[in-house]
Amino acid sequence: MNIEDISSMGAVSHLEEKFSVKKISENVYEGKYPLESFMEGARGTYGGEFIAQSIIAAWETVEDPGFTPNSMHSYFVRAGNCDSVMRYEVLRSNDGRNFANRTVQCYQSATNQLCFTLIISFAKNNSAKEKAIAYENDTTGKITPQFGFQSSPQYFLKKYRDHLNKLPYFQHTNENLQHILPKEFIDTKSTATIFNRKEPGDRKLGVFVRVNDDLTLAKNATKTKFASLGFASDSFWLSTIIRVLGLPVSGKYLNFFRVSLDHSIWFHDKDFDPTEWMFMDFKFTRLENDRLLAHCQVFTLEGVCVATVTQEALAFIPKNLLDKFPSKSKL
Repeated sequence: MNIEDISSMGAVSHLEEKFSVKKISENVYEGKYPLESFMEGARGTYGGEFIAQSIIAAWETVEDPGFTPNSMHSYFVRAGNCDSVMRYEVLRSNDGRNFANRTVQCYQSATNQLCFTLIISFAKNNSAKEKAIAYENDTTGKITPQFGFQSSPQYFLKKYRDHLNKLPYFQHTNENLQHILPKEFIDTKSTATIFNRKEPGDRKLGVFVRVNDDLTLAKNATKTKFASLGFASDSFWLSTIIRVLGLPVSGKYLNFFRVSLDHSIWFHDKDFDPTEWMFMDFKFTRLENDRLLAHCQVFTLEGVCVATVTQEALAFIPKNLLDKFPSKSKL
């Protein structure tokens, strides 16, 4: 069966099917379909595909249905290809009452080359809403009160969230992802306003994102939504480093080499739906020795931060782009 066959299956969650795995032996799984590049002709497998399917493979070894991912740390070792499926070898590092840990090694099945590694932690009852309800109804005095805080998202979220249905979006990554770019993101005339003369490492950006799928058709919506968020977390935003340099996000400026080296996600909650619009608030805190470090927070439209992402990439920004970098005084 090929990846193209999913579209002919009718009423299914196509991302659930796309990232599904089959059991080969006790702790070894194989993808049902080859992973894909983000577009035809692109070098290697799109990193979000490695992330999504590795999460599913690791989760297959977790028996307790109350566990969901709470963090993952991964490394891209080699570029994958779409000529064969991936094989996932899972190490059951720990199984506790409240946490379970897994280590996953992902191999290209045709060549037996290691392409991707992942360490992932699963936590029990990772829902702030459910814990608040449990505390309110507690009669034993054993449940601790729920207290928390978070940083505020870029103002783009409040400005645009009630008007998203009127804004254009673009669809990409084999039609599985959709993004909306705020006006300020596109219009370089607003650069001075949104960056307020800050250094590049302090300039925040933000985009709206959702996956193109229907979770109501999923056999396991919980697993599918975590895999889908992992899938979306590696897309598009890394290339927008040129925007914090004051340059427009357009084809001629996006033509520079960049590739992900590692990727980490902290899932703060399980109450989110990646098929609805979410907001990615991010900044690039360091560029040195051709390595770019990026930090991103993922918010629901209600302003709740449900995930934090960090990524380091190898990025070669050519001289012709750097020569166009406006001076700090102009920003």
